[in-house]
This record gives sequence, C-alpha cells and structure tokens, in this order.
Amino acid sequence: MKKIFIFLNFLIFSCLSAFSWEVFFNFPPDAGQLKNSVLELIGSAHRSIHISIYSLDDEDVISLLRAKSFEGLDVKIVMEGENYVKNIKTLSDLDIVADPLDNGLMHSKYIIVDGKYVWFGSTNLTNSAFYQDFNNSMIFESPEIADVFEKDFRKMREGYFENSKDDESAMLLIDNVRMKVCFSPSEETFESIIEMLKHAKSEVDVAIYSFSDPRIALVLGALDEKGVKIRVLADESWNSSSYSFVPEMKEFSFVKKYHLSKGLFHHKYIIIDPNGIDPVVITGSYNLTLSAERKNDETVVILHSKEISLRYLDNFEALYISN
Repeated sequence: MKKIFIFLNFLIFSCLSAFSWEVFFNFPPDAGQLKNSVLELIGSAHRSIHISIYSLDDEDVISLLRAKSFEGLDVKIVMEGENYVKNIKTLSDLDIVADPLDNGLMHSKYIIVDGKYVWFGSTNLTNSAFYQDFNNSMIFESPEIADVFEKDFRKMREGYFENSKDDESAMLLIDNVRMKVCFSPSEETFESIIEMLKHAKSEVDVAIYSFSDPRIALVLGALDEKGVKIRVLADESWNSSSYSFVPEMKEFSFVKKYHLSKGLFHHKYIIIDPNGIDPVVITGSYNLTLSAERKNDETVVILHSKEISLRYLDNFEALYISN
C-alpha cells in the first residue's frame, strides 16, 4: 500500500514537471487524490509554505506543517477567524494570522510553496473536504503566478482583510495558458466573470455550492434565450434555502440541484465554450454570491485553455450524469 501511495505521488509531480500544471478532483470523494496532492506538495517544500485557507482541521496536514516548521522552513498561515477559534487548541503552535470575527469571510484556499508552486481551488484543508465534499483544485508550477499570490498573502498577513483588492489582479501567460488572477473584495473580479459569460457562444457549464447573485442568474437566463447551452449544478441543501437565488429560477430548466446524502457539493467553477475557439475555465474559492464580491477575501483564476477546459468538462459531465 505504501509503495502505491509513493508511486501516485511520483506521478503527480512527474506531471507537474512535464506540463507545469495539474488538475485534481475528488470524484468519488473517497478517492483521496486531493489530499495526496496537498501532502506531496507540502512534503516537497524546501524553503517556505504560505497558506491562505478558510478551514484547517486535517490531522495529517497539520502534522506535516508542524514537522516542516520544526525543520526550520518558513511556515505561515492566514485563516478565517471563526474556524481558527473552533480549532485553536490544535492550531495554536502554528504561525497563523486569523481574520477578525466581525469581518466578511477569509474564504480563499491556496498554498504557495518555495515561491514556485501554487495550489488553489475550492478545497479546504479538512477531512470532510477531502473525503466527503465534491471539490476541485489545481497546481501550477510558476514563479510568476506564485508572486501574484504572495502579494495577496502578504497583505492579509499584515492584517488587511476585507479591503478592496482591485489593484491585485494580474494577467499572465504561462506555457501557452493565458490567465487572469483576481482577488476579492473587488468589483473587477465580478466584472471579469460577467465579461467572460457575456462572450459565451455555445455552452456554459456551472458547478457551484452557493448561488445568490441575481445579476449572474439574469446573464445566464439571457444566454439561454439566445440559444447558448446552459447547465448549472448547485448544492441542493444550500440552494433550497432563502439565501439562494435558485428557488427564484424555477422557470429556467437549466438549473439542477445536486443531492448528496453526506457532504457538500462544494465546487466553484464555470466552463465556457469548451469546444470553441477560446475555451475558458473560471475556478477558485468564489461562490456566485454578493458577499464573494463585496465582503469576503476570495480567489478567482480565469484560464484560457482547451486542455484545462476539457479536463473540467469531463468532471462536469460525470457529475451531471450521476445526479
């Protein structure tokens, strides 16, 4: 069993070396692929591990972070205050700056290792995120991307939460992947998502945990009227509540609630025209909510890539069929 685990980890980082990026899904959730990607990335660190995370309770991740800190690596964490307080006895010996409890959420989920690797997506570093919830994450090997994330990380380490991050966005070209990295709170983050949606020609697929922004719902409705294929999968529990806009979208047949008896449908990604001339994936920590734009610390990465979009499309199709 140990040999299999080591071999899987070797494959993960062989892919990184060859292609500079990799995508991870936990479908089915008990596959453990997301957790393995995190443990191997942290385990490979030689100088620094900087983490921005909403929730952290996985014992293996915490133990490895302690070990790396004991080795003398620069291990620093930014975390949502409420979740830090809940788990303070376990986390108190780590170097953590927590978001004040009266702020919006510190909702980003990313890891920067050695100023070179960046892991980001919808996944918290928790046992439930790894083994119960549906999540996705990516790893990029790029000092340029790492530098963009480090600037956001440093601001939060200095206590700047819930401040406008319009000036933090960056356009990058990494191994023929054109991308835009944005951080919230920020009007630019929302406007970038809307701009991508409005340019959709043939297809938009959305996998989302929380959907309460009526502006995005109206854009999807308009695209549907124009004949663009729209499919939305949204977590059944959250989107059956009064907080969600989904109950108001009954006239739109493209919205389907995803039922999980255990765990959350926690994805936050959008695929635009995967088979078109400019395929796009939007992923990160950003739910389709007003709070994600205006109050929370969030991450959004917009990727123009046929290969990445098809990887996400494969996941979406499997989810859509299984619902």
